[in-house]
Amino acid sequence: MDFSSLTIVLIAATAAYFILEQVMRSRRLNKFALLLRDDRCDEALDLLDKPGSKWLYPPFNREYMKLNAYLVKDDAEGASRQIDILLTMRSSKRQRSEVTLKAYRFYMEHERYKDAKPLLDEIERTAERPVADESRLIWEIFAENGSSHIGEMEEQYEKAKSPQQRMRLALLIAAQYENAHDGAKVSEWRDKANDAAEELRG
Repeated sequence: MDFSSLTIVLIAATAAYFILEQVMRSRRLNKFALLLRDDRCDEALDLLDKPGSKWLYPPFNREYMKLNAYLVKDDAEGASRQIDILLTMRSSKRQRSEVTLKAYRFYMEHERYKDAKPLLDEIERTAERPVADESRLIWEIFAENGSSHIGEMEEQYEKAKSPQQRMRLALLIAAQYENAHDGAKVSEWRDKANDAAEELRG
């Protein structure tokens, strides 16, 4: 076999290998997603620890997938442990941005404001403006018990075209009225959030 023929064979073999790898990676990812959908989170986590998964996925990707499994499982301790791992791993700018935002939302949900604050600072330095603004808004409402955005958000609610937007706004407005100790308004806006949720289900 001459040099040019050997080169063609090697290129073809390399291409076949990468195609096979992509197919296997896609199939395993689909299996992982199906396990999560069926609430078989422990099986999904076991799948990620199998040798095949370690071969197919880089370490950061596997640890990020584990985080998603713990979140679906509603295992706060496991998710917290994964966040600690991910925040100390080498990662690309995009990967760092994704895990920082997810960690920030997790800490805010669990009222771990001391852990959330450094991540908010990072988000405001590095994320796109709408993401940074939303993160700051959530901080002001829930960590600082603020109510200064009620007026502007009520105006946004009146202009909102989708039930998703109305539900989000109604919940945030209700939270601010709760901070302002206005029980009647809290009930009113929670009802509006429930109406939007019913619209979504319908």
